Amino acid sequence: MHILMIECNPNGIAGIADALALGHDVTFVSADPDFYLGASPLAEAAFAHDRCDVVKSTEAFSIDELERLAKEINAQKPVHGVMTYSEYHTVHAASVARSLGLPGMSVEGALNARHKHRTRLTLEKTDVRQPRFVSVADPKDMAAAVHEIGFPCVVKPSDGTASLHVLLLRDDQELTDYLAELAKVDDYGRGVTRIPEIVVEEFVEGELVSVEACVLQGGEIVNLGITDRNLSGFPYFIEMGLTYFRGHPLQDELFAMNEKVLKGLGVDFGFIHAEYILAEDGPVLCEVNGRLTGGIVPQLMELSSGVNAYLEVIRQALGEKPELPIPGDVIAGGHWFGSPVDGEIVSIGFDKLQGTPGFVEALAYAKPGRTVSRLSKSNFDWLGHLIYTGKDRDEATGRVRAALDDIDFNLSVKVAR
Repeated sequence: MHILMIECNPNGIAGIADALALGHDVTFVSADPDFYLGASPLAEAAFAHDRCDVVKSTEAFSIDELERLAKEINAQKPVHGVMTYSEYHTVHAASVARSLGLPGMSVEGALNARHKHRTRLTLEKTDVRQPRFVSVADPKDMAAAVHEIGFPCVVKPSDGTASLHVLLLRDDQELTDYLAELAKVDDYGRGVTRIPEIVVEEFVEGELVSVEACVLQGGEIVNLGITDRNLSGFPYFIEMGLTYFRGHPLQDELFAMNEKVLKGLGVDFGFIHAEYILAEDGPVLCEVNGRLTGGIVPQLMELSSGVNAYLEVIRQALGEKPELPIPGDVIAGGHWFGSPVDGEIVSIGFDKLQGTPGFVEALAYAKPGRTVSRLSKSNFDWLGHLIYTGKDRDEATGRVRAALDDIDFNLSVKVAR
């Protein structure tokens, strides 16, 4: 079978490798394939595989150009499935699947999930609980929007991801500084241009969790499990630790709410990731991503369920019914880490972790000699992760947090002057 993959994310390169191992052909379209060579240890071998065709297109973020290119690829070798693991490209995958007559999410549903202002506006008149919000398309209207919501408030680009440029504002000076920084951002890399819409939201206090789900062909929604998400970097919102499990005290309410959200947005196909804030008076919708959850969560899913979620995304794109990664008796937890200060990496070692109870994996993303900044603003500040298992959520979380203290992290820093 021939799979057309439109961009990816660094962890999702594992899906390409798995598809190739199963004998599928993969055409990978990217504006910047070299990005993945530097971000994933699996990319070099996958891209060099004789059944992987890497197509570089600097215009791939244009849906019209992408559809033209996809039809050209399909004419040369019939495509059987279209997919992406990239948040930035969910609408592109839906559009190309539609143009080729292949399984995929409706374009309208993909747009409603992809752009945060559309999510808010589409669900505004439903009974889904959301923060009070204002959608702004022109920066000159930001002050009025912020004052309408009131301080403290959260601001975020409508098309952002990985907590990039998401900030809690506490006064007018912080708003001025935020707009000055955001004005410098025209794109997110890989040809992804930023749209002008910014969402200003009421700050809602509470634990952040996500519901991982799959919408089967025909529209049946299956809620798979819950991922808890520990944050750091306040007033930024950097995800640092998580576990994937079932049995949360609010699980029934979250699952019912998730079905309302996905139906309300018209999200009708594929693996879905939706985030909720557990406020004092009940869950509040944070955001919806029309693709498989990212980061290390698919690994946690496989450890707990025995199901490779990356492969199931591919199987569903090919028109098959996916096997669902519902959590089992083993609970897996992970934690990212970063640098406490700016500096240059000398070494990152994990020797003390080998053989400790529940240890699964320790991985550094950065090599010696790389200049790094203090963990401060977004998930892009991560330098590596740890994964552990346990008999329950508390044990898995306790093990991985304790292991952070045993990382041998050596950094060269300049003296204060």
